[in-house]
Amino acid sequence: MLYNLSLAWVLFLTLSGVGFAQAPLVPGESEEEEEMEEPTLIFSGMNWKGASIGGLGYFTEGKNEGDFTPVFFPNGGRSRKYAYYGELPVIFYKQVEVEEDEDPAKPPGAPKPPGPPKPDDPKKPEKKKEKKIEYHFVAATSRIDRSWKEVFLLFQENPADPKRPYRVSHINFSVDFFPAGHFWFFSQSQETLAMQFGALKKASLPPRGQAMLLAKLDEYGDLPIRIFHKNRKVYSTIWNIIPRTRTLVFLIPAPNGVSVRRIVDVVQEEKALGLRPPKEDKGKGEDPLREDGN
Repeated sequence: MLYNLSLAWVLFLTLSGVGFAQAPLVPGESEEEEEMEEPTLIFSGMNWKGASIGGLGYFTEGKNEGDFTPVFFPNGGRSRKYAYYGELPVIFYKQVEVEEDEDPAKPPGAPKPPGPPKPDDPKKPEKKKEKKIEYHFVAATSRIDRSWKEVFLLFQENPADPKRPYRVSHINFSVDFFPAGHFWFFSQSQETLAMQFGALKKASLPPRGQAMLLAKLDEYGDLPIRIFHKNRKVYSTIWNIIPRTRTLVFLIPAPNGVSVRRIVDVVQEEKALGLRPPKEDKGKGEDPLREDGN
């Protein structure tokens, strides 16, 4: 009797298809991560001076093509990453809502001249004016090497030209080119600066020059940084080394020598906003011998 019950239980499990080792997949969920189309460029950025920049955006396919993606550039660190699929340069616009019948020669919201008086008609509701969205040019990136796949953008106000309120400079931000553990120095001084950095006892930065250095601790296990101008020490401190980070260092002329501005970036996997799956080829999966209507 025991044998018959055991045999019946085995048959039940076999015929019912019960499995205990594999959980069912959720509909739409795949075991492998979906492959994304490689963009022309991935970018992030910040505003160099002043308040954070909001209210801007770009078209994913370039000039007035594709989705309009809003962007936000903080003033104290790197923004999130964005994907761009169009031709270079990347152009940034400000989205403005205007009334449909406004005179394009007048600024939005300018008062219209009074027309002839109309008789009051309380039964007739006032007709609402249609509104449309316009995209006003704000800034564009300068010439970017097409081999670069990721850049860091620095926005600076440009009060001399109201039509281009920002100037945009860029830095190659690919992890292969600028890996973790490195410090990238940019001198904005018009004169040569000498430097001691960690185990590196002597280095120099030419006028408005740059140098990318791997951080190496000195014999005491510290990362000291000392900057000299004409044999006079103008900056001295000890920095920390944080694993998986890379640092941009800007040396800016100041009355007492130089001031230092650092931007620390954590190297980690981050999905850029705007990434998309590859476009399907037209006609893919169709019968080439099939005629319309048959």
